Amino acid sequence: MNAKSILIGLLAGLASALLFAGLVTQASSAVALAFVAPVPILIASLGWGSVVGFVAALSAFGAVAGALGSVYAGLSIFLSVGLPSAVLGHVAGLARPVDAPARAGDAAPELVWFPLPRILFAMVLLASFGCIAMGWLIDYDPAELAPAVSQALSSEATATVPPQQIAELARFVVSVIPYIQPAFLVLTLAVCLYVSAAIVRTSGRLPRPKDDVPATAGLPRIALPLFALALALCFTGGTVALLGAVFAGALGCAFTLVGLAAMHRRSRGRTGRGLLLFTAYVAIVLLSIPLLAFLALGMFETAKSPALAADSDQTR
Repeated sequence: MNAKSILIGLLAGLASALLFAGLVTQASSAVALAFVAPVPILIASLGWGSVVGFVAALSAFGAVAGALGSVYAGLSIFLSVGLPSAVLGHVAGLARPVDAPARAGDAAPELVWFPLPRILFAMVLLASFGCIAMGWLIDYDPAELAPAVSQALSSEATATVPPQQIAELARFVVSVIPYIQPAFLVLTLAVCLYVSAAIVRTSGRLPRPKDDVPATAGLPRIALPLFALALALCFTGGTVALLGAVFAGALGCAFTLVGLAAMHRRSRGRTGRGLLLFTAYVAIVLLSIPLLAFLALGMFETAKSPALAADSDQTR
């Protein structure tokens, strides 16, 4: 660490805070920018080291908390963007030598990098615990939130829509939030990590070689029983059901990503691959139902994948 690295971390955190500001202030014109808020922190961590990434996360927290005069606002970016991005940047940079460390004058040893399945699993855990912490922070209660959502929908609906129908829609919206929020956070972190790695690699500062994502994407097998347990908890009711919904949403998104990666891998070299991929993604955008098929494919890929070796933990 030196003054330049610290400055880079501070500036990255400030950039992330500015991107996230639209979500905190609820400015509709800037909400889309919040989706790329993890990118500056990830770039700092991947390109300049893990410590710089954590400095950027703390800088983003301080910038939002100071600008809005609210520690809760600062915690919102730290829990949902800053800390997950810093941790992901750290684990993506973990590696160990294949053989004993090279002696002086010898060529540098070949490195084995932290595997993509465990990086994706780390995303699931970070997104889940981040959403749980945010829910605790705002005292999330579906019973109290549903009337507020119903009132907001009533102000936008026409007079021909029955109040009972609006109330039912509000209850549905509130019920799916614990599933959708962590799933969307996993997707956001995955896309931002991929984009950030590409940017840092272009600059020549990324030591990790380019991963063949379709060929190596996956999840550890432990994700399957955890997903089953999370789904079972969803039917218990109360706080336990909310916790189950959070993990089910995050794991469901991760399995779906694995299924999409499998589609890309299996279609390699085949005639009409471009049309197949285009049709699949258009169907997802228009219908959403195909996501269930890719979720099932991701679970199948995880079940038949070889177990990660116990010694596959890497250290930088």
